[in-house]
Amino acid sequence: MRYAEFRSGFIWTSLTTAIVGGFAFGAYLAVVIGYGFPVGQGFYALIQTHGHLQLIGWVGAFIMGISLHFIPRLASFPLPHPERMNRILWLMVPGLLLRAVGGAVLVSFEGSPIFVPLSWLVVVSGALEGSAIVLYVLLLIETMRGSDKARRLPALSAVKPYFVMMAVGWVLYACLNLFLVLHMALSGMSTVDTAWNEFAITIFMSLVLLPVAFALSVRLFPLYLALPAPDWPVYGVGCVYLLAVCLQVIPTAPSLAGLAPDVTRRVVALGMLMKGGVILWFVWQLDLLTRRRPLGRHARFLDTGPDRPPTRPGLPDYGEFGRFERLVYAAYTWLVLAAFVELLSGAATLLGYSIPISTDAIRHMYLLGFITHLVFGASVRMLPGFIKRKRVASTILVDATFWLGGTATVCRVIPLLSPSWFFDLLPAGDVLVQTIFAISGVFGWGAVLCLAMNLRQTAAAPVRQLSGNDWTMSIGHPRAGKRPEGGELL
Repeated sequence: MRYAEFRSGFIWTSLTTAIVGGFAFGAYLAVVIGYGFPVGQGFYALIQTHGHLQLIGWVGAFIMGISLHFIPRLASFPLPHPERMNRILWLMVPGLLLRAVGGAVLVSFEGSPIFVPLSWLVVVSGALEGSAIVLYVLLLIETMRGSDKARRLPALSAVKPYFVMMAVGWVLYACLNLFLVLHMALSGMSTVDTAWNEFAITIFMSLVLLPVAFALSVRLFPLYLALPAPDWPVYGVGCVYLLAVCLQVIPTAPSLAGLAPDVTRRVVALGMLMKGGVILWFVWQLDLLTRRRPLGRHARFLDTGPDRPPTRPGLPDYGEFGRFERLVYAAYTWLVLAAFVELLSGAATLLGYSIPISTDAIRHMYLLGFITHLVFGASVRMLPGFIKRKRVASTILVDATFWLGGTATVCRVIPLLSPSWFFDLLPAGDVLVQTIFAISGVFGWGAVLCLAMNLRQTAAAPVRQLSGNDWTMSIGHPRAGKRPEGGELL
């Protein structure tokens, strides 16, 4: 069996959803909230639609495309049914479209004869997305089970807990989302239940986004950023992270949260403390920001020779992907900040204190700061190789993505973290904080637009011819199966 070619449709779905839906809605919402404009009756429905499109359309579709290409190669077993990738897209795209349109305009038709049919179109969107998710998870499970080498591959075994969390998180979110839109239609509402929606978002963020980001970081960053190969208990860290997430998330389920409020608060605080601590330990061991340890033997491709010019200092590339590492460093800087804030908040609660830290600020540090920057960095570094291109089209657009994305995150998070008295000390402080918050969405939209333009230009470039040494450049080509000394990815 041959490895399936990379399906770029997932990436174009991700980018299109972000540009015309998720980030566009976010920019509008930021302006409305920042300047205190009248919100209108559809405001909260638009917030929920924005969040759903960002999670499932922007980041979710990206994860689907990358994982369906990466995991089979990590398991040394091709997808048993590659044709199902097209079916996943055929289900996901109309599902996202129906949710984007229906979720945004449903409230405008309350009391109208069209309200009920439109509500059920939103339900159809949940069913389509849920079907795509189940098909995707089953395909990955079949791939993992079909590999007779899976148990003998340390690289795969170490990250299994992360991929198991990802699969469970996907299915849980799909079920919760379908339940919520069905309940919305049956009850004649124009928005889904807020408490359960928040719970579903937390599930997806904690069990899908963070674990898959950690797993890909462990397996790809030693190759792309010349980090030492992991010699620490990656598997064990994943198990501790799962325990922390269970402590933090399960008690917050709306059906459980009110049973014993004081106990719930302490258990959640313990989970936050553990989660923040294990993430900080993960980042320390990954050695991405600290660079404490010497390079391992896998970094020998940094050596120069008669036919190999020197690479960039400390990195295994020649700058053909731009300064993509700055996007990755920014991502992990925001991750450290978010984890530290969660750890501090959990510890304070257990000690009987209260720190007024906005939950929205923590969420955006994880989602906009960490996950989105990681998607930016991974896109410009990995995707050219996946589509058989030698370089990214524009290093200038890579820089623009970095500056716009970083500015968007700072403008979105800092006003929520800063105490009110800080801006009171500044001239026109109220106007300043309003403006900073309001423009955050515009900068974020600009960042993803720059990424889309760059990838589109890259895809339009001539297809490259890979040499035998190009395993360092892309695991996406079939010849990448010829890996040095050990036959598996790092």
